[in-house]
Amino acid sequence: ADLLRAQGIKVRDAQRRHLPLDIGQHCGAPTAEANVLTLSATDWSAFTAKNPDAAGYGVWAFDDGEVEVFMYDGTLQCGQGEEMPLERQAELLTSKDIQVMDSRKGTDGFLHIAVCGASTGAINIFAIKPDDLAVARELGFSLLITQEMTERLMRPARRPVPSTSSTQPATGAIPLLW
Repeated sequence: ADLLRAQGIKVRDAQRRHLPLDIGQHCGAPTAEANVLTLSATDWSAFTAKNPDAAGYGVWAFDDGEVEVFMYDGTLQCGQGEEMPLERQAELLTSKDIQVMDSRKGTDGFLHIAVCGASTGAINIFAIKPDDLAVARELGFSLLITQEMTERLMRPARRPVPSTSSTQPATGAIPLLW
């Protein structure tokens, strides 16, 4: 918080919070604890304008009632690979008592080399409760962070984001928190 204050940013709240996911427990690994600082959207925009890489800070995405996880659907270029339908991957989650609130097809947002057998980048995306994230990760799912999500979280007044059709690919997908 003091580092942000030194740059003229008003920190509205500061808490020590536990990440709702398992990051491994071995010598030298980071803990699952995070310093969560609340700033105004205006201050965050000013800070990221001065620090395009966000200076190591990220957006806390776990209080929104749901998070999105993804898994590659198995398709490969030139018709290789076998697509795992949304319903079948959803069964992996529901078999562990994870409620799937929404699902859709999407893409990982990365450019992929154009060669037979390479990934198509197609992913299956599922909305689940943040408390279920650790179990979903144990099943092989990854947390999906999108540009739209970070923009929505940074808005001063939270407004519902219109849902997209399950056939539309996700735009601006960024699978890892930067």
